[in-house]
Amino acid sequence: MNTLQLKNSILQKIAQIDDADQLKKILDQIEPVFKNLTNQTSKVPPLSNNKSDINNDKENFNEYIKEWLKEM
Repeated sequence: MNTLQLKNSILQKIAQIDDADQLKKILDQIEPVFKNLTNQTSKVPPLSNNKSDINNDKENFNEYIKEWLKEM
């Protein structure tokens, strides 16, 4: 099964549940997974302005690109 098929299968099964307590239990199980995914994506360093000179108005993104490539 590919990712799309798995998602559709999960959604179809969840759509059949009418009990709010059961849905809450499922949500409680899924939320840590989303938090983990969010933490993984937030590890990418933010863009920063690496100006080497105050009078230089060009931004140098070389360090950011190097870090980004290391993360890939």
